[in-house]
Amino acid sequence: MWKPKKKTLLVLMILTSMFGGLTLSWVNWGVFETGKNIEIYNEIELPLIFLLLAFVFMIPYVKKIKEEN
Repeated sequence: MWKPKKKTLLVLMILTSMFGGLTLSWVNWGVFETGKNIEIYNEIELPLIFLLLAFVFMIPYVKKIKEEN
């Protein structure tokens, strides 16, 4: 199992959050008005992956901070 350091988790968390926000700005919001489910999923898939990864990296980061205190 991979045991990353606290700084590594922080950098990964920040980068995935930034990429999530950046790709969220690229979403074509006009697709949501058409109501086609497959197109909506294709538009929002990448930002959701990045934002979920940010939370995945946040959990061990918070655990490591709690262990230090």
